[in-house]
Parts: sequence; C-alpha cells; structure tokens
Amino acid sequence: MRWCCPSPDLTGVTTAIGGGPALVRDGKAMQWGGFQMRHPRCAIGWNKDHIFMVEVDGRQPNLSVGMTFPELAAYMIKLGCEQAMNLDGGGSATLWVCGNVMNSPSEGQERPGANSLVLVQKKGEANGSGTGHLVIRSSPAPHLPVTEHHRDL
Repeated sequence: MRWCCPSPDLTGVTTAIGGGPALVRDGKAMQWGGFQMRHPRCAIGWNKDHIFMVEVDGRQPNLSVGMTFPELAAYMIKLGCEQAMNLDGGGSATLWVCGNVMNSPSEGQERPGANSLVLVQKKGEANGSGTGHLVIRSSPAPHLPVTEHHRDL
C-alpha cells in the first residue's frame, strides 16, 4: 500500500469514522475514473462556517435515480463546501430525524448500521441558536433526541 500524504495529527481524537472517496478538496471537485453509476449516497462537507450532511435517494425511478460521484461533488460545491467526502451509500443511505426515517431508503426500509453521524443540539439551544454538535456513534447506539431539523429540498 502506498500513502500519498502524511498521517494526520490525531492528538485528542477519541472517535473517527472513515469514508471515501474525497469529493471536494479546496473548493474543487476531485477526479474519478469509472465512477459514473448513479446510486443512493451519503456525504459530509464543510466550509469555515458550516457542516453539510447530505443524503441522496436512489434506485427508485419514480423518485430518484441517485447521483454519480461527479454529480454529488458538484452539488456539494453548490452548497458552498470547501471540502467534502462520500460516506456510505446504497441501502445504507438513510436520513433519520426525531425517530423517523425522512428519506426513501432504496431497500424499502432503513438498514441496520454499525455506525452513524449524529447532529445533536444541546438543551436550551432552541430555534437553531447556539452551536450544534457533530457526534460519531458506534453500535450499539443509544437513542439521541434531536429537537429540530432543517430540510432543503
């Protein structure tokens, strides 16, 4: 195996989650060969002010056929992401808010997963004021209440 970049400083890191491929680096779409098939996708992106968590339905011709990596990268750039990474996809692509599945999973229902990214809001930070917190949970994950969500369709 050949590494192309130095190992990151993981001082203070207690939990991490992997993903890939990288979609956007420094505001520019990455290049891929052969990744032109549309599938359900999940991605995370960020800029200096915001974190964007995106779920794309797919494999449902009357609803959504999904996205290719180049299409997803273009969408993340449109949102304002300076950096973005594909997470998982296919039947694992699920958006869950306050105990409800908000998307249409390609397998007809959510698939059990071993890990997840969870956005929580501290008590007393109603109406989007204050800072949200990104949490990584590994199975078995306890129920985490989310008091508010925003959905841009």
